Amino acid sequence: MKPDDFLNREKKMAARSYCGNELKYLKEVLESGNLSCIAGGKFTGRFEKAFAKAVGSRYAVALNSCMSALHAAVIAAGAGSGSEVICDSLFVFGAMAVLYNNAIPIFVDIDPVTHNINPDLIEPAITERTKAIIVTHAWGLPAEMDRIVEIAGRHRLMVIEDCAESVLATYNGRCTGTWGDVGCFSFQASKQLSLGDGGMATMNDEEIWRKIANQAGAPTFLSVAHSLDFNYRMTEPIAAIGLAQLETLPETIKKLERNAGYYDKAVEGCKWLKLQRCEHATHTFYHWVATFWGDRYGISFDDFTGAVKQAGIGSITVGYTKMPAYRHPLFINRLAHAFHCNDNKSSTDRYPDGLCPAAENVIPRIVMAYPMESEETAKKEAEKLAGVIRILEHT
Repeated sequence: MKPDDFLNREKKMAARSYCGNELKYLKEVLESGNLSCIAGGKFTGRFEKAFAKAVGSRYAVALNSCMSALHAAVIAAGAGSGSEVICDSLFVFGAMAVLYNNAIPIFVDIDPVTHNINPDLIEPAITERTKAIIVTHAWGLPAEMDRIVEIAGRHRLMVIEDCAESVLATYNGRCTGTWGDVGCFSFQASKQLSLGDGGMATMNDEEIWRKIANQAGAPTFLSVAHSLDFNYRMTEPIAAIGLAQLETLPETIKKLERNAGYYDKAVEGCKWLKLQRCEHATHTFYHWVATFWGDRYGISFDDFTGAVKQAGIGSITVGYTKMPAYRHPLFINRLAHAFHCNDNKSSTDRYPDGLCPAAENVIPRIVMAYPMESEETAKKEAEKLAGVIRILEHT
């Protein structure tokens, strides 16, 4: 997906509802005169406590983005120059957070059905340099966290969950963001909990909470720098909107599940569009996703994409970025300082073509619908998809 494609997609996002307590809470913030949690504001703390309760964690730290949460988690893991962090090969965000701290991402292949990191391939990627595992819950579907946490425990590695797309999703009845050591959530405009921008880190360990809270506070105390911390804190107005949105989030998730159900029905009986699902997991559908395998049934990829375009299915995109994370220009052109640190020299030449064959094969085949739309729109778009399937199967 090119930058312009992403911007056009964002412009097409369905209008959000801010009809709960948003205005009431914003009014309270403005009347208080405290627009920052470090200037006496109370909403950031309220939002943190309410979010921790909602997902079932002991602590939560509000930050200005999920990327900030991921970076803070990498810092808490002690990963830096000379260190490695295992990442999935579909999404680039965790790997970028690793590079922010001058450590090296080590990519592991994905499961071709769930699109999540393949637990069978994690242990062979662990070395004496490994500090952590970053697990992205793809599109709102949790990864196999019981297996991943068990592997990490045996090797004394921190587990960082990228929950940017999986708020309130559960695996074996337990929310994402509570299985590992740190959960990182996104509240960017397109996400299920939409604040324009914002993020949250969740954890159960007090020491980890303190380390990450340092990055979400003031980088100095009374203008004195006691350590090198970042300034990733959330503002009070954003926290106020977040608290109000959190109150209606379960209903939002129900709407996403309902709309995803229409797309499920559209592909029912279709052997060449494989749904992205996993046993013991509840999907919260940041995207509804399937994988195209039409070439196994005499249906070409070009015929499928052409038919989708001709049908005018605005909610459907095909191919995501069309490349694994290690093929992004950032990695091809070695644009991060981490690639040039002497301590990392033995780790930098680790991204050949064919490194993660499942990811390289699956990513261009990803069929995505964005179910954050009205029920009427979801029905119409799903009906168009069903029509495309009928046409291709009878051509």
